[in-house]
Amino acid sequence: MSNGGFEDVTSCSFGGGTVYLASGWGGVSSPDLHNTCSTGFSYSVPNNSNGNQAAYHGDGYAFFLPYTLTSNPNKREYVQTNLLSSLEKDSKYYLSFQISFADILKYATDGIGAFISMDTVYGVGVGQIIDSVPQVQVPDGVPIIDKINWVQVDGFFIAKGGESFLTIGNFKHDSDLTIQSLGGTSIFGGYYLDDVQLHEIPALKSDSNHFICSGVIDSTFLGLSDTSEVTTYSWFPTIGLTNPTLPQTWAKPSITTTYTLSQYTPCDTSTIDVTVFVGANACDSLTTGVSTLNTQHSTPLLYPNPNTGEFTFNYELTEPAQLVVYTITGQELSTHQLQAESKTIRIFDNELENGIYFYKVLIKDEIKYTGKFAIVK
Repeated sequence: MSNGGFEDVTSCSFGGGTVYLASGWGGVSSPDLHNTCSTGFSYSVPNNSNGNQAAYHGDGYAFFLPYTLTSNPNKREYVQTNLLSSLEKDSKYYLSFQISFADILKYATDGIGAFISMDTVYGVGVGQIIDSVPQVQVPDGVPIIDKINWVQVDGFFIAKGGESFLTIGNFKHDSDLTIQSLGGTSIFGGYYLDDVQLHEIPALKSDSNHFICSGVIDSTFLGLSDTSEVTTYSWFPTIGLTNPTLPQTWAKPSITTTYTLSQYTPCDTSTIDVTVFVGANACDSLTTGVSTLNTQHSTPLLYPNPNTGEFTFNYELTEPAQLVVYTITGQELSTHQLQAESKTIRIFDNELENGIYFYKVLIKDEIKYTGKFAIVK
């Protein structure tokens, strides 16, 4: 998301309800904006009309009222923004923001949260309360009372798909709130807001087994997840791994080993296993059940072998087929059409790096031939 720290402002002439001066932000009712650049004391940082608070990061933050002790029930202010892109269906997201209670205000409450919706949401009725269930919220019955430090509110959720609007504020009705008086001089409750972040949590990737074959290949690449700013990783065991704290690592165990990748977020842990088979015959698993044609009159031949990425494939076929080049882990790299009326195909692929590669010939999706070759540049 953009400008989650309220740093990018279009003007420093702040007044009541000018959160919209932070690029990309707006609000329901009249949330405020504070920054060190403010031309007036009331909306400056760290000292302002609501108390004293340094920014969590940088120079600015927002301010909103989640509760007011007046004859007007359910009076609320909300801070809102459009997301840079819509959320992906069934993807997991982690959302966090920092709040701190303002010094001179009196009533701290629970009910503070973040609601992510398909489109803009507005308050209903005189009080302007948004009657929705937020995806992330402070625990029920636990008002945030810290006036000195920033308190992190966070959580993860699964997107329905298409959500593109974020609203932060108090979503509980006055009758359902837990309220705590902190002795301030104002009849309001109010929180500074800073460092709003939304991150997609990478899904663990299912992976086929890996093979290390004596005299053929001595290591294999494991990549079971993408990286994320809010995610940490660890492999177990770590023996034979080049990067045991990253989701992508080369593995070179001396014996067949099952590795477990643990993916940690502030609110969740996921794990996945992958086995690396080691041995002179380990690669036999790649061709188990495949009948390789080795008759005198119908033998595919790839040459030269080794090569530099340029080679000729000689074949005898009575119908069109496909030549598929793939890695030892089964990742397809390229597909080439084989015509029955031809006898050879010349292939040049400068993108292939040094190593061992496999190929297969398919006729009507059925594997007919298999083999392997080496790239040496």
